[in-house]
Amino acid sequence: MTSNPRQNAEIQGRATARTQPMFHRVLRAHPQTVRDTLGDIRQRFREDVSEDTLGRLELVLAEVLNNVTEHAGTGDAVRSRTPSIHLCIVRHDSGLACAITDDGASLPDDCILPRILPTAEFPDLPEGGFGWYLIQDLTQALCYYREESRNFLAFSVPFAYDEASH
Repeated sequence: MTSNPRQNAEIQGRATARTQPMFHRVLRAHPQTVRDTLGDIRQRFREDVSEDTLGRLELVLAEVLNNVTEHAGTGDAVRSRTPSIHLCIVRHDSGLACAITDDGASLPDDCILPRILPTAEFPDLPEGGFGWYLIQDLTQALCYYREESRNFLAFSVPFAYDEASH
């Protein structure tokens, strides 16, 4: 059987598309585990994306994962165990797609409503008042829903302008 160069190129193209860099982790909602995971993500993607994109991804994930950690045992049900977080990040043509699920407390209804940067006097702002604004500002296609006892959050962090043209 002889091989067709065109077919080989098509097969190679499909194989490359399926092997885009991916990161997957199941972790406990604990501050040190979050810090370690952010370091592992930086290590995983440092050769594949720019420092700008990696910094924006890290900032968004730090906000989201630390929110899960901080508020995991509050709300509808106080938990006797530390919630688990499932995190998946996939590099695609225009950025990094992220999916996060956790079995912590439900996200408050107003968290994903569109935000504007607060213009009030800074001493009047609550601690951490910029978190969801930053998340919304640095991501695209942000969506959230809760099903039974799990939260589902997905978003994309677009590549930096100069990175998207490569």
